[in-house]
Amino acid sequence: MSHSVFHKIMAIFIMALLLCFTLTAIFFHISISNYVVEQRTDALRVYGERIISALDFILDNPLDANSSYLFQSLLETFAYNTSSLIWIADDEGYLFAYSSVPNQLIDKLNKVNGVYRLPHYKQYTISESYTMESEIGNFYGLFDETGVQWLTIKFPFYYSDFIVDGQEFRGNVLMHTTVPEIQKTSSTILKLLLPSIFISLFFSFFLVYFLSKRITNPLKQITEAAGTISSGNWNSRLHFKGKDEIAVLAESFNQMADDLEKLETRRRDFIANISHELRTPMTSINGFIEGIIDGTIPEDKHEYYLNIVKEEVKRLQRLVNDLLDIERMESGETQLHIMSFDICEIIRLSVIQLQKIIEDKDIIFRASFEQESMIVSADRDAIQRVLINLLHNAIKFTPEEGNISVSVFNVKGKAEITISDSGPGIPEEDIPFIFDRFHKVDKSRGKDKTSVGLGLYIVKNIINAHNEAITVQSQSGNGTSFKFQLPME
Repeated sequence: MSHSVFHKIMAIFIMALLLCFTLTAIFFHISISNYVVEQRTDALRVYGERIISALDFILDNPLDANSSYLFQSLLETFAYNTSSLIWIADDEGYLFAYSSVPNQLIDKLNKVNGVYRLPHYKQYTISESYTMESEIGNFYGLFDETGVQWLTIKFPFYYSDFIVDGQEFRGNVLMHTTVPEIQKTSSTILKLLLPSIFISLFFSFFLVYFLSKRITNPLKQITEAAGTISSGNWNSRLHFKGKDEIAVLAESFNQMADDLEKLETRRRDFIANISHELRTPMTSINGFIEGIIDGTIPEDKHEYYLNIVKEEVKRLQRLVNDLLDIERMESGETQLHIMSFDICEIIRLSVIQLQKIIEDKDIIFRASFEQESMIVSADRDAIQRVLINLLHNAIKFTPEEGNISVSVFNVKGKAEITISDSGPGIPEEDIPFIFDRFHKVDKSRGKDKTSVGLGLYIVKNIINAHNEAITVQSQSGNGTSFKFQLPME
């Protein structure tokens, strides 16, 4: 960042600061009183809501002496904290609870059967909308003799479950505080603010200078690091201590750089894998066809080698289809065809399709179904693809004469399908990425080197499309289990 930009930032900041101070000095005296009143009103509102909540508890336990004592203590504490008087009156103006009644107000209140009553009906009239009301004045003559104005907040309440004289119990929580008390706060703030303005103006130039440097220097480093990464150097990182916004931004930048580096690594691995997977069958196909054409392969062997070519073509088709399916899934073009079917039967059919390779490895297969038939609601073809992918994955990593098991149980109205194998398991560091696109666990886990890391990614997308989740449990040397659920009918 050039010095001219730095100077512009500093000049703009100083000008904005001067303008703000000037406007504050002009309008502060006018607005501060209203502001403080609003703040005091908000504070009283919070306490008023707490009082109403406490009153609800008291009315539910009217004969509990401890509750009444605690409620009275609550009123007195709130009154002290807010420098206010707190009265609770019913819809006829009787004060059935209060924090205190000053001596100068006793003569202004009516006393009926030993209970204070508000003299003017407007003082205890309940708002028809049951909303909080506030006013500044003498509260309809009640505070005339105090010589000052008061801020009064009125909170209406009603309790339909508490009946008094055949009517629901209603009333108001009244909170009174003197306006001079509020004005005192306003004057104190004003006296503190004016010196602060001049002191701030004096030091602002120096503060803005260092602040601007602190902001612009890290931004300059971030810009340089971004340029370095964009040129292909993934080793550039930012190092800022602390927990401020710049440090958080640097941490986010470093995380982004890590993610980009991982993505680039996965992209390169994918291209290498795809190149290998395409090159191997295409080389075989080309070699066999050239051998047939130039006569290197005798005629009686044509059918044998053409079958190999056919299998290689199918392998290429599967790879291309997987890539196209992933593209459709990610673009949202794939639509599920939800229907009812027997998940146990689909598992049997999937196992039959893979029976030959299961027998070739002498794998012991076990199935455990809670019920002979369990009807689920899902996309039949998509779920069968999930099962075949998971079973094929289990067969691939299970050693000869190993074990594979499939179980289906009813868990809270859903069919829970678990596919487990006795293979070498998944390394702990690979488990968080096992469902990532193009991710491949160490090839030493199995003899099959044909995977390009798309099968489990497709499985996860299909299960997610059903608004369900698939999980994996595995430890190196202790086999692997995949588990997912489907809604039952």
